[in-house]
Amino acid sequence: MTKVVVIYDSKTGNTELMAQAVAEGAKSVEGTTVLVQKMGTKWPVSTLKDADAVIVGSPTRYGSVTQELTEFFQTMNYLQKSDRVALKGKKGAAFGSYGWDGGWNTNQIEDELKGLGVKLVAAAVSAADQGGVMQEKISKADLARCRELGKKVASAATKK
Repeated sequence: MTKVVVIYDSKTGNTELMAQAVAEGAKSVEGTTVLVQKMGTKWPVSTLKDADAVIVGSPTRYGSVTQELTEFFQTMNYLQKSDRVALKGKKGAAFGSYGWDGGWNTNQIEDELKGLGVKLVAAAVSAADQGGVMQEKISKADLARCRELGKKVASAATKK
């Protein structure tokens, strides 16, 4: 059984919609279980220990990831150095939402994941806030890209 953990932060619900789509895509790969963890909720970091893949998402806050996600990566670096959690060799990818700055935060997420030894196996997905136009916060096309991202990562993790 392949285990994928989707970790995300969301302030307005946009990145949460993306995380749900990423999880749907990962679940579509036979033999895959998916855990979705939101920053600010309680969940054991040890969940990552037996994960095969980790996918991380964040909204853009002043051109960067959220403070909560910054702290998460700092903690992961410490835990990895002290041999409590090992992300090295796991498969992964990044996703994020943005309002007006172009979605650069996915570059930061990818850099953090690579620094932890995660092998990126899918291109990051950045999606613009649609502002509720036509009742959409994130476009259907971007949500489809999120599902594809989840599927690619789960497929790569299944092949090990």
